[in-house]
Amino acid sequence: MSRGLCLCPRCHRDVDRPGITLLAEQPGLFRLERVEWDMKEAGVWAFGPLLPPLPQWARVSLQEGHTPLIRAKRLGRRLGFNGELWLKDEGRNPTGSFKDRLAAVLVSEAVHSGAETLVLVSSGNMGAAIAAYGAVAGLEVVVIVPPGTAGPKVSQMMAYGARVVSVRGTGSDRLGLCLEAVQRLGWYNVNSPFNPLGVEGTKTAAYEVWTALGERLPDWVVVPVGFGCNLVGHGLAMRQLVSAHANLKMPRLVAVQPEGSPSVVVGYERGVEHAVPGPQDTIAGGISQRVTLHGYMVLRLIRESGGTAVAVSDGEMLDAVRMLAECEGVYAEPSAAAAVAGFARLMGQGRIAPHECVLLVVTATGLKEKGDRGGSLPTIDPSLQQLESCTRR
Repeated sequence: MSRGLCLCPRCHRDVDRPGITLLAEQPGLFRLERVEWDMKEAGVWAFGPLLPPLPQWARVSLQEGHTPLIRAKRLGRRLGFNGELWLKDEGRNPTGSFKDRLAAVLVSEAVHSGAETLVLVSSGNMGAAIAAYGAVAGLEVVVIVPPGTAGPKVSQMMAYGARVVSVRGTGSDRLGLCLEAVQRLGWYNVNSPFNPLGVEGTKTAAYEVWTALGERLPDWVVVPVGFGCNLVGHGLAMRQLVSAHANLKMPRLVAVQPEGSPSVVVGYERGVEHAVPGPQDTIAGGISQRVTLHGYMVLRLIRESGGTAVAVSDGEMLDAVRMLAECEGVYAEPSAAAAVAGFARLMGQGRIAPHECVLLVVTATGLKEKGDRGGSLPTIDPSLQQLESCTRR
């Protein structure tokens, strides 16, 4: 793997439509019987037989994963649902989001490859995760954030020793600058859509769900979607499980996005193969993207599974934050509560039967969302010269 940049040279078009790659599925690596996870081994590496083979010395972990699966009876009653409603509370991960699963695998591969400096674009959670795991591995971390990133998230990244830089322009401008730094400075790319090992980390959440439900899968899996890595990971892992177990049926996958940043939803409604670039006008920074870079696989998986894509308003997400906290004691950021808002939308449309089993993936805690915006950061134009200048120790 070259500096974490994993784009197909034949179909790479531009920063909004890159040729995203995934690791080839190898059925021989997947056990046909239930794997007895080695819980003595930390974090996602408990699923070692199902993850990319990396030597023990390169594996980095903060005991991520193994987050609770919560039966959401009160929330179900609030929404008029009498079936099985489950929450996968990913806010219980070490840095507060599902991104720790990706970071564990991405940073481990960076260690294995001999990388010295990691770089990514983040609205907060992925930057915090990479900063924490990079600190454990002894690597330098540079995080490019949009202006106005939540102050607590910036503080968290900086506490781990990351160099955080606010860059003006669009999300595409920031990604373009990041890729230029990878190519010209030799930094290691840990942007999850550009490195297939990130998706491998998110698969572990689906394996946990299968185990916790007694080796069965839900009928529906509802996932907030920004770049799309989480939904792709759940979809690919569940497809593996279905192919290995004749009694399992593939869940219907649902992508939830803000009305102000609906690139997958627009692609789904138009019947096209790729997400459609659009605005970033929402309070839900974690799932606000000009375009879902994993859009092709997201759309393919939801269509193959008989699922759908829904857009929800900022108001619906804020209502979902309150409902989730009041009913189940789970405090989520708006991006994470989008799963609840999307489920409520589906209920209102009569899409989900009363007897069905539904999983809502709550992707991150709300504890990092409030507070002043990161105004004290160096703020630059998308210029490699300026980035180099303000990230030197």
